[in-house]
Amino acid sequence: MHNSKTEEILWINTLKGACILLVVLYHVVSPGFENTLHYLTAGTLVAKVWIVFNNVLSPLRMPAFFFVSGLLAARAILYKSWREVFTSRVTNLLYLYLLWGVIQWLSIYAISTGITGQRLSDNVNAAWADSPQQFIELMLVAMSSSWYLYALALFFLLAKLFCPYRLPLLLAAVALNYAAVGDMIPGWGLASLAQYFIYFLTGVFYSREMIHLSEWRRGNTGRWLLLLGLAVGHIWLGLEKSLFLCLLSIAACIALARKLNKYLDLSWLNWVGRNTLQIYVLHRIFIEYFGMTAILFALHHQLFAYPLFSLLWAVGFPLAMVALCSACSMAVWTLLNRGMGKSLFIYPKLLRMKFDL
Repeated sequence: MHNSKTEEILWINTLKGACILLVVLYHVVSPGFENTLHYLTAGTLVAKVWIVFNNVLSPLRMPAFFFVSGLLAARAILYKSWREVFTSRVTNLLYLYLLWGVIQWLSIYAISTGITGQRLSDNVNAAWADSPQQFIELMLVAMSSSWYLYALALFFLLAKLFCPYRLPLLLAAVALNYAAVGDMIPGWGLASLAQYFIYFLTGVFYSREMIHLSEWRRGNTGRWLLLLGLAVGHIWLGLEKSLFLCLLSIAACIALARKLNKYLDLSWLNWVGRNTLQIYVLHRIFIEYFGMTAILFALHHQLFAYPLFSLLWAVGFPLAMVALCSACSMAVWTLLNRGMGKSLFIYPKLLRMKFDL
């Protein structure tokens, strides 16, 4: 391990940047892009590769995101008082969750019904709620496009409250993970909260051990083989998103992120990693608008009947949409994040506190 603190920050930002782009890709591919497969006259195999790629990365995408979030929250959980962190770590996240839940709902509902007359997704989601009551009900059970913010606030609260009882907390999180992976928890929102809590706790309490595991040392061989054996055993039992497979994926990607930063200039990806919030809260709106517009335009003009167009669509649509929606999210954030607009991205009281300082 390099003793450079800069390198450690770089791999964290690299992993965060990769995860947020994979989250955007997930929302682009499923279900919008996936639903266009039966229209394609060429490139079907390539399109299916995108879908498989999207599914194969599920053991990494959100587990790694929550692991890094736990790692970054560890100091506040373990060493700071409630007074020092409650507003910034709990109130701020719940404020952003509610605020962007409303913004996404109004924006996406307007796009779906007012502009296109259709929905890009059939998922039960607060962003497509038919009434204020349904919106509130779905938000309470984390069935919102901004559910990650809700999860972070809840996970931080539980981790700090039960920090003195680390072992029972970890055992409860493992039990919840198995319940979620085994489809024993109804609703994707609550199931997601249950599934990913353990990775946040791993980041809080065992980030040092995970980083050590990611290093290519002879002493780690036995640990890797044990985790691999457990992961394969769980896959054999039908639990493809097992805890052990996800931990292996996280450790491997820490190692990869550090190695890539050593030999390549990843400043653009690390910049993305420092700006995950704005991409996260805004990208779904742009996916809905650009994705639905592109699909309806192609269908209206029967463009899928042309093999060349179908092939270009199969190859390039996911990449183009990820780049476009991420860029638009950053552009809108740049325009809005000034004056009163800053309150769209941070709890107003924290803004006043920073100003007073």
